[in-house]
Amino acid sequence: MKRNLLIAAITSASLLLSSAHAASPTPKASPSAKATPAVSKSAAANPSVSSTTKKPTKKPTKKPVKKKKKVKKTATPIPSPLPVWPPIKFTSNKGIYAKIPTSKELLGLISAKAGLAELVKKCESNACGAVIVAADYRCEWWEIKSTVYGVDPSDANKKIALGKLRTLYGPLAAKTYANIILVSDEPLYGQSVLDPNTGQTVAGPARNGISVGGISAICHKSGTDEKFPANIYTPIR
Repeated sequence: MKRNLLIAAITSASLLLSSAHAASPTPKASPSAKATPAVSKSAAANPSVSSTTKKPTKKPTKKPVKKKKKVKKTATPIPSPLPVWPPIKFTSNKGIYAKIPTSKELLGLISAKAGLAELVKKCESNACGAVIVAADYRCEWWEIKSTVYGVDPSDANKKIALGKLRTLYGPLAAKTYANIILVSDEPLYGQSVLDPNTGQTVAGPARNGISVGGISAICHKSGTDEKFPANIYTPIR
């Protein structure tokens, strides 16, 4: 079974982690000037007077002209840009990429996936880490190996290994990212104690200095009988 190994020599971050139409006004009819009486001379003794009156003429009424509404063309949606490839600021080795997410990146991926939020809740009491992985080709499953470190009781400036953690993740298509939470069984607090005032069990003192590091990501091209997702922790005593 062939596999490519990527060792990310980095320490994980803490997981507290109108259109209107115008109309031309209709002109009012204006009466023509009154006719002037005309006197015609005749041989009769009494001249007769005749007058001719012209009736006022109305100008034709103009119909309102409607302006055509302009139909706007529907804007063509701009497609989202494709993810950058190869990944930027990732540790890489032979087509495998890995990165420890920043706290901002981690919050983003947690809010996007409810399942991750449940895992992170476990990290309120246990030591955890996180890694983002991807590969140029399809991986049938991923194996993430890491180490849980603590403060050396004999020297506060040194770290000692408290346990080994194997995190298993399912298949991943080529050039696709996966956000993997590494959950150990190493407690972040001492043994629970009984509060004499309330009678309730409370967490013990905090165990400062515990972290998850030494992360390596393995992309397996062949299948496995192991169940995933899974976190398998082995304490070192």
